[in-house]
This record gives sequence, C-alpha cells and structure tokens, in this order.
Amino acid sequence: MSFLKFKPCVFVVDDEYEILVVANKNAILAVEIAGEEYDEDNSGVLSSEKDYARIRVPQDVLNAEKSYTVVYREAIDRKGYFSEIGERQKETFEFKPLTKTKDIHIYHIGDVHYGYDFAKLTANYFGDDTDLFIFNGDIGEVETVKNYHETIEYVSEVTEGKIPAIFTRGNHDARGKLAELYTDYFPSNGKQTYYTFSIGCLNGVVLDCGEDKKDDHYDKNYPMPWVYNGVNKFSKFRKKQAEWLKNLELENDGKITFAISHICPVLTTKKHGSCFDIERETYGEWAKELERLGIKFMVTAHKHHCFIADKDFEFNTQPHTYPVIVGSRLYRERYVRREGDAHRRVVVDNFYGAAITVNPGKIEVKFTDQNHDIYEDKVYTLEI
Repeated sequence: MSFLKFKPCVFVVDDEYEILVVANKNAILAVEIAGEEYDEDNSGVLSSEKDYARIRVPQDVLNAEKSYTVVYREAIDRKGYFSEIGERQKETFEFKPLTKTKDIHIYHIGDVHYGYDFAKLTANYFGDDTDLFIFNGDIGEVETVKNYHETIEYVSEVTEGKIPAIFTRGNHDARGKLAELYTDYFPSNGKQTYYTFSIGCLNGVVLDCGEDKKDDHYDKNYPMPWVYNGVNKFSKFRKKQAEWLKNLELENDGKITFAISHICPVLTTKKHGSCFDIERETYGEWAKELERLGIKFMVTAHKHHCFIADKDFEFNTQPHTYPVIVGSRLYRERYVRREGDAHRRVVVDNFYGAAITVNPGKIEVKFTDQNHDIYEDKVYTLEI
C-alpha cells in the first residue's frame, strides 16, 4: 500500500515545477531527481507536522530525467531532541516534459464545481497526447480540508502525476471557511495567487481577479443578494496586481505568450452596468500591460459558456487585440446541498472544456464534452 494519499501533481510556476505531494500521515516529504533531493522551502526546518508538501524543482533537471521519486519519512514524534522519524520509503513516477514546438495539445477545464465525474472524462480529450493541462478555477468552495483533498484527488487522477499543469484560483475557490488556506495547497508565490509561467516554448501570466463583484456588494433586488460581510479586500489585491504587471518583463523571443485567468479582466460581464461590471479603471491598467507584454491569446472560464471573444466582441469591457477563449460550459446545472456539506455543489448533465492545439502563428480551438463531442461542431482556427 502506498504511503501517498494520491499521485503527486506537477504544477508550473515561473520557470520551475512545483510538485504537490499528499501523504496518508504526517511526514517529512522530499522529491529526488537524478540523485539530488529537493525539500519544501521552510527556512532550513523540514516540515513534519502536516501530511503534504509543495516542493519546487528545476524544470531542466526533471525534463532531462523524465521521472521523479517521492521520499517519505513518517513523523512519529517530533521533539526538541531525539525525534522519532520513520524509515525512508520511496515511490517513483514518470514525467512527460513539454518538448514540442508545434501541435502542442493543451486541455483547459474550469468551473468544475465538484462535478468530478464528467470533468475527468472531458479532460481526457487528447488522451496520451496531452502536453499540458490548465485547471482554471472554481473547482469548488472550501469549508474543510476534505474539500481540498477532493480537488487534489481530481487533478491527480487527470494528470496521473505525469502531465504538467497550470492551476488558477477562481472566485468560488475564494469562498468558504478554509479559503484562506488556498496558498498552503495550490501554486502561488508566497501568498500571491498570480505569477508567471514558462514551459517549453510557452510562457505567460496567471492572473487572479478574486471575486466577480465589489467587496461591499449587496443588492436586495437581485435574486441571490450575495453579501461578503467584510471578509474580502479584492480591490486592493487587484491594484497590487496592476503594479506587478507594470514591473514585469517576459521573454518573447521564440516563446508563445498567453494569459490565463478564471474571470476575464477584459470581459467581466455580459450586461454592461450589471453588478459584474467592476474595476474598469484597474482592469484598464491590466489590459494595457497585457498588450505591452505581447499576449497572443487569453484563456478564461467563469461564464459557464463556450465562445471566442475577439477585439470587436460587443460585451468587451476593455480593449484587446488578442482573442479570448472562454472555455467551460455546464448544461442544465443546478445547485444542491449534500448531507454534511456546508457549501453548494453543482449537478450537471453535460460539461464542456476547451481543447487547444498551439502552433507557431495560430491556434486551433474546439469546445468538447465528456463524450468528446464538439460543441456546435465548430472548430476555430485563430491567428496569433
């Protein structure tokens, strides 16, 4: 029996991989590649009083080795002196680096809302030819550690510890009693959930809009009058992101640069003037910087729909020259509460993601469901 609760998840953050490992017991965890051991960065102290670790490793080392080994030592009793630590155990996993420069297969999936069964089938569109996964937010609301484990298990089963992935936070992932622990489990730079990524011939930025309404939003006339009751400060968070973008430089020579965001900052609403039409000034700063950075396309979710928004799309809230792929659709969705759950879960009858094939100068986009059927039989070829 494995000492791991799930297979690891290999995430792309900046120009490194971040390997998320979850064990069955509290342990000292490490990753070994080509004889070198990598630990979770914790100022020289090895964490032992938790059952998970996020471990950064160099991309070139893992790409060359094409496998990694998780090293486990059970933390029996950590003391000031003579701690009781279990024997070393190991488990090795294959890894598939992104080495292609054409016909790169990316599968994008968002708005899972705990609909794991359909989402797993949908994400398997390219099968063994998948080069990169994008999990683009709203996996679910988080009230308990078990909710985090459910999400990690889902990502683990889709990627099999083998395919690299980019993981973003959605607005629902920022809701719930344990939402404040998001950066303990998922990719971030410190406590910041926005960061750059670089993998193979691809690079770009992961953005995080936070919630989809103002921090003080309340509308008694709206069918569902959301009230945050002072638990958010996303306006300040968005302004900080704008400053980060202004100071950012990306390598464009030989790289295909794109952006990923759960909520689209240049298309926040489908009804101008609605409660979702927010932060135009701040998002305007984002939009200018994305153009400066040479973004070729953007991949988003949140709308529960599938479409391409070009520069002339009628509901744009900011000007943009690149295509925006809105790539997650749920059919006949309904929210239910399951026994023991403090949050809502979505039950759906059909689920779509975005199958994206990247080539120099163009991308092909198909919106596909759990049966691998293509939405409206449309295949989009977009110049980038």
